Amino acid sequence: MNRVQFYPSPALVNLLKSDASSNGVSVSQFVTDLLEKYYGISAKKSISITQLTAIVLKEVEAYVQNKKAGERFDLYSASASYRNIDMVCNKKPSTIRASIGRSFSSKIGTTPFQNVKKCLDKGKQVLSRNNALVYEIF
Repeated sequence: MNRVQFYPSPALVNLLKSDASSNGVSVSQFVTDLLEKYYGISAKKSISITQLTAIVLKEVEAYVQNKKAGERFDLYSASASYRNIDMVCNKKPSTIRASIGRSFSSKIGTTPFQNVKKCLDKGKQVLSRNNALVYEIF
């Protein structure tokens, strides 16, 4: 993937950060999705990563609200949309799940995930059988 530098005004930076944050993605991913949509060149036949991240976060929010304190989960078990993401894209490993996982991880401890924390065992993060981070509701 190529890198492109651009120098937005402070006002535009604030808008991009705000919109990206509210959608649970990085500014870079948000701008990429916007430009691909604008130019109609998106290789994706489905929704953008920004939209998918928002869907997964809403599913996880609903999952967390319906569970009791002390229960553990990973994104794979908490979201059907996350489970159904293809792991291979153009014969290369997909980074979509990792991107969504980072987005969720950055939101734990804040509304609506203020009662979620990462599970730790002897100071190390616990991984599920799917090699995903395990979270706990408290």
